[in-house]
Amino acid sequence: MAIATDLWATYKAWSRGHLTPPGAGIIGAGVAILGLALYALNILLFVVALLAIAFVGVEYLLFCYSTRGFGPEWFAARREGVLSRVDVQGTGSAGLTLALKGPRGFYAEIFDGHPQDFEVVAGSPRLRTYLEAGEEATLFYVFRPRTRGLYTVGPTTVVAHDALGLAFRSIVLDTRANLFVTPARPSLGLGAAFARLRTRFLGTQALRRRGYGTEFRSLREYLPTDDYRTIAWKRSGKGRLFIREFEQENRQDFLVLLDASATMSVGIPGQSALDKAVEATQVLAAYVSRREDRIGLLAWASGPRAFVEPGRGPNHVSLLSRALAGVQPEGQPFRGDLAMEFLREKLRTRTHVFLFTGLSDPTEPFRAAYSRFTAKGHRLYAFTPSVPSFYPPLQEGLDQRVLALSQELDSRRMAIATTAIRGLGIPLFPYERRGAVDPVVELYASVRSWGFAR
Repeated sequence: MAIATDLWATYKAWSRGHLTPPGAGIIGAGVAILGLALYALNILLFVVALLAIAFVGVEYLLFCYSTRGFGPEWFAARREGVLSRVDVQGTGSAGLTLALKGPRGFYAEIFDGHPQDFEVVAGSPRLRTYLEAGEEATLFYVFRPRTRGLYTVGPTTVVAHDALGLAFRSIVLDTRANLFVTPARPSLGLGAAFARLRTRFLGTQALRRRGYGTEFRSLREYLPTDDYRTIAWKRSGKGRLFIREFEQENRQDFLVLLDASATMSVGIPGQSALDKAVEATQVLAAYVSRREDRIGLLAWASGPRAFVEPGRGPNHVSLLSRALAGVQPEGQPFRGDLAMEFLREKLRTRTHVFLFTGLSDPTEPFRAAYSRFTAKGHRLYAFTPSVPSFYPPLQEGLDQRVLALSQELDSRRMAIATTAIRGLGIPLFPYERRGAVDPVVELYASVRSWGFAR
């Protein structure tokens, strides 16, 4: 019984082994020489061919026998150094420690899987070594992601070779780890965008202002224009009256509504209209949070793809970054009317909504939904990509003529939709390939000075 079991294990080992290209080449050459020897009746060629075939065959059988039972249970894998979040164009790292628990050593080649959008800048995701039983092998590399999104590092492929490199067998280990590649974090306090925020509206405007709030601010002398109900009688004396001043919060709510339909995919990967909208949203979230306003996010195609209620604070900005990382254009058309109905039910306070959209012609349901949306005190501002600026320069050739026709059709569609949206009284702000940060920051500076959404 034991002999039968061992023979069955050996058969399975042989059936799972493979010849490498050099091994297969030697076998193929041996067969060709054997045919030539039989045709020419040359004994020397016949012997050489048989020796070549036999040598590779014996090496293959010995390798399969020595690695019988080879499988995932031979290994203990441990991930190291993988962050859960990396900024786009930043750097991340991935490490893997592999311990051999199997009974026999072998020549190993280890491949750690990583997305094609990751550029390896240091180290290597590939390791070649000889693994002894009970020994550990470690690989480590640093990468730079090119585009945002939700990615997976792993799985890991382990390939066992014979000493001569004529045969191999491989297994895949489940070492996967999720990684969010978020939009790049803006540098606050530098650049023209921040200078616009330091206007007379934002540079001196307090988050709290005098008014009929509930939090005490200070005492001051009574004026004839003051409400007598605010007089502090206990602090007032004969011939001199004081009033209590209270603080009224001036924090505001903002929300970014992202069109996640195919119309926002215009442009090259990483530089598309949607990518520029995400970049501007990340900058806006950082500035709004710094001003201690509240900001939220809704990504919408034919339905909700990501929703974050307005909030504030570093943890909330991190939550927004994670949500932005997974926003990708989809094939479904953008339903702005359904998005506004969704927000009308979700938003509890009057909110400034910044809409990034590829401009589909607003239908009658959109008009009705917009009317109901603004009736609750919300304000909508539309940011639209200038589609021709996202196309590469036109040149001669058939493909370029097709591209020119596509640009013309997009321009006509945008012109019709722009007229219709402006007819609803929605402020419209176009942005080009260089980005949407400037128009977003300028609008935020203006809205911040107006007060609450109305």
